Amino acid sequence: MKIRILILCILFILHLQPIRSAEAPDYRFRVEVLTQSIPKPMELEIAPDGRIFYNDIYGSLNIYHPESGKIELAGKLPVFTDQENGFLGFALDPDFSSNHWIYLFYSPIEFSGQHLSRFEMDGDRLDFDTEKVILKFEDQRERCCHHAGSVEFGPNGNLFISTGDNTDPGADTAGYAPIDERPGKHPVDAQKSSANTHDLRGKILRIRPLSDGTYQIPNGNLFPEDGSSGRPEIFVMGCRNPWRMSVDEKTGIVYWGEVGPDAGTTSARGSRGYDEINQARTAGNYGWPYFVGNNFAYADYDFATKEIGPLYDPQRPINESPNNTGNRILPPAQAALIYWPYADSPEFPSLGSGGRTACAGPVFHYRPEFAESNGFPQHFDNCLLFWDWQRPFMKWARLDSNSKLESIEDFTHAVVLSNDSGQSSSGGKSNRFLIQRPVDALFGPDGCLYMLDYGKTWGSNQDSQLIKISYIRGNLPPVAIASASQSFGREPLAVHFTSTGSLDYESDSVSYEWSLHPGGKTFSTSPNADMKIDQPGNYVVSLKVSDQEGLSSTVQVPVTVGNSRPKVVFKSPKEGDFFEPGVLYLENTGSCSTPLFLTEPSSIKPDNTEISTSG
Repeated sequence: MKIRILILCILFILHLQPIRSAEAPDYRFRVEVLTQSIPKPMELEIAPDGRIFYNDIYGSLNIYHPESGKIELAGKLPVFTDQENGFLGFALDPDFSSNHWIYLFYSPIEFSGQHLSRFEMDGDRLDFDTEKVILKFEDQRERCCHHAGSVEFGPNGNLFISTGDNTDPGADTAGYAPIDERPGKHPVDAQKSSANTHDLRGKILRIRPLSDGTYQIPNGNLFPEDGSSGRPEIFVMGCRNPWRMSVDEKTGIVYWGEVGPDAGTTSARGSRGYDEINQARTAGNYGWPYFVGNNFAYADYDFATKEIGPLYDPQRPINESPNNTGNRILPPAQAALIYWPYADSPEFPSLGSGGRTACAGPVFHYRPEFAESNGFPQHFDNCLLFWDWQRPFMKWARLDSNSKLESIEDFTHAVVLSNDSGQSSSGGKSNRFLIQRPVDALFGPDGCLYMLDYGKTWGSNQDSQLIKISYIRGNLPPVAIASASQSFGREPLAVHFTSTGSLDYESDSVSYEWSLHPGGKTFSTSPNADMKIDQPGNYVVSLKVSDQEGLSSTVQVPVTVGNSRPKVVFKSPKEGDFFEPGVLYLENTGSCSTPLFLTEPSSIKPDNTEISTSG
């Protein structure tokens, strides 16, 4: 009886567990470039009618029409762009299809701070005359930086805005906590902002916009609506630079990537730097500038005397800065969900080592209709997509049914992440799609992933791009690969061709067809083929590989008959000779000599090696 009850309990528990599909093979992912050369792209949104909105930091709001591929400039905001300011983020109203409202978060030129404003769209045009400034706050513009700027609606109509600590990370901080309390040093004191309960910087704000351009305070924010103990708009405090944020459309849980401080080692002043992926189920304090990572603490450091005080207490952080205008005693600090330093992470070893710029993407929720729209498969259901903009990597954080971290998995090896540091997350295979620096991403109503790629450098890049990643189901055409034993030479030219590397992903039987062009004559139906070409000319040999369901792919190999590449050897100087600056001549075993211009004296050791030249 006990055994039977135990079996029934196990079956009930298994029934509660999510059913996962088989692992998604890389070859089924398809990447499409929708548009390129976007100067410093920031965020993107998809309208109910399928239009894709995206912005750049210089003030432009653009619209991509998927049916035609046409790009429209909806409008350009005049923005202040120094110290990481600019057009930082935006969101479409949940009722955009009927009210056409769009919320822009930007740095005005005439106001030293940030505006969250609501505008109306008139078709593809941003109507500047409809602006309603919903929320604004001041920044210091004396020194750099950190403004974050993600704007996202939650599933219940609440609007979230991420804001940075507006604090210089350099100066005398040495990469540790910027808590410089000396007179005139407030730009280097994050206690004025992130740890200040009466300041909107270094926070994630949560408001409910109203139709008249004002807003309400939702229940459950960190401080009471009367503002007695803190600004009621604050949902999360203690942020450094929550640059990329997302809100789970199903649970309402907020995720953000926290770009962390620079210290490479832990010292008496406190912890080394960590980047973080954070998860806020409810309102809370996430610790900056007193804690980082898994609540690793910093010391109360006196920048004037260089005296190192005690470490801050995550259970009872206290803000005693003269730049603090809020509460002295702060809420307990919350630890990060995932965190990593510059070095290898013992807690999360799969994240590797290198640069750090954490970004939190969307949580994927599978729907059966995605099978018809080439959306992502069920295998990734309830997974959070996150990445590092600098390192680079892109990963899935698999969440359980309670949204707790279960594991970290690779995104897909169908794409290679590589940036200007020369690093690569997938081995750098040339037949895979290259993404330089993912900057924002979302899953569309079709279940496909839409992503902005910032490009190779920190500046404006020609290789920045808007891309779509889909997942192709069903039978796929085989891959045709062909090579030749030689592709040029005097007539008659005998060439051996091979299809080595060709494959069918479903392991179907395939047929081969080799043909010579011009003419299109088939000369073999074997996997490998031999041909002798008697007449000089430029030819193309084509290999068509077909599966048993009739899908095929073709590859071509050019062949030049009647000409051989020259073999070049040194005539002089001889091995060990010296030369004077001037001109030396190379003797060609063909019909010409090629001058070699030398400008620096040197010793030559010719080895009669062939020099590859065009034929």
